[in-house]
Amino acid sequence: MKLLQKTGQYYLLFSLIIFSLGGLIMFLVLRKVLDYETDEGLQHTRQVLKPYLEQQDALPPRLHVMDEVVELRRVNALSDLSSFADTVFYDTIDQELEPYRTYHYSEKINGEFYEVALHHSRVENEDLITTILLVNLGVLGLLLLALNQISRSISQKLWQPFYETISQIQAFSMQEERPLQLPATSTEEFDQLNRSFKRMAEKLQRDFRNLRRFTENASHEMQTPLAIMRNQVDLLLQSNDRSEADYEKIRYLSEAISRLGKLNKALLLLTRIENEQFQSSEPLDLLPLLNQKLDALQPLLIERGITFQSILADCTLPVHPILADVLLNNLLDNAIKHNVPDGKIDLVLDQQHFCISNTGYPVDISPDDLMERFAKGRSDSQSLGLGLAIVHEICKLYGWELEYVIEEDQHRITISF
Repeated sequence: MKLLQKTGQYYLLFSLIIFSLGGLIMFLVLRKVLDYETDEGLQHTRQVLKPYLEQQDALPPRLHVMDEVVELRRVNALSDLSSFADTVFYDTIDQELEPYRTYHYSEKINGEFYEVALHHSRVENEDLITTILLVNLGVLGLLLLALNQISRSISQKLWQPFYETISQIQAFSMQEERPLQLPATSTEEFDQLNRSFKRMAEKLQRDFRNLRRFTENASHEMQTPLAIMRNQVDLLLQSNDRSEADYEKIRYLSEAISRLGKLNKALLLLTRIENEQFQSSEPLDLLPLLNQKLDALQPLLIERGITFQSILADCTLPVHPILADVLLNNLLDNAIKHNVPDGKIDLVLDQQHFCISNTGYPVDISPDDLMERFAKGRSDSQSLGLGLAIVHEICKLYGWELEYVIEEDQHRITISF
């Protein structure tokens, strides 16, 4: 939910609370004032009612005098107490109960004592209160809507520079040399925010350029000494005047150099993926690429006695060709390298997902942890521990869902596009 919508909701809720309290207070005040006016009218009616009753030959228990209903009841003595109260009477015409205001007092009429109850209808007062409340609440409601609309219009205009800043930041890329262009604003807070964003963007671009230059230089500079070391080791291995122990040491050295070269390439690839240096992508059909790799791996599968089954269909995805090649290489390499003798591999490829399942040994850590760098399923493994980390970064780059499940001796990796 947007900030303006949240602000509007709070204003609306606060206004409704205030209007509700104001309506309740208005209702109570109006009712109090009208009751006071009615009570004064009943007291005035008392003054003119006594002469009228004294002129009557007989006094019935109930009679109508002007707008009031008068009830009389004989008592033995007069009382100085009088009171006002609310009551209801059944209206025989409208056939419903109607509210009345009642005034109780004692009076001496023609030498006899009576308890008199004057009843005045409150229907007109209730209708008046209702009308006043509805009119006021209607006016307040229209005022609330007008204020809310005006507030939204003003807020949208005031916050327009902020939304333009957000739009520019979303389009900003560290790989581009173009500086972050933010709109000028007369609002001090937004201007300060823009200056902070510009400084941050400049620093990010500068750090990104330095990091990319460092990784490229480091990769280039490391390749040269590694190639020299590899050539020198090959020359040593070709010499015939060395002992078997020396040959074994030189072989270990050759393997270490080869391992270091692979490690350098893997780390460089991870850094380039994380720095989003593979931005360009094109529609690529994975099926021909996968078939090509399976044909190349067929001798290795036969040598290790691995049974291979597949259900393959066309799958075209917008992906960088290098990353697609690396993804398939790592998954197939892991399925073969970590398989058991006379094991099996199952492949499924369609437009929605790619699934590779293989038999394998139990692992010492959870499948999710194997996605981390240098994580190994077994402590005695000679793997670099970067294959699945690279696969994970590629999936994260393209928004694909990666799932690794281990069920007994079955290892299954599923990539949902």
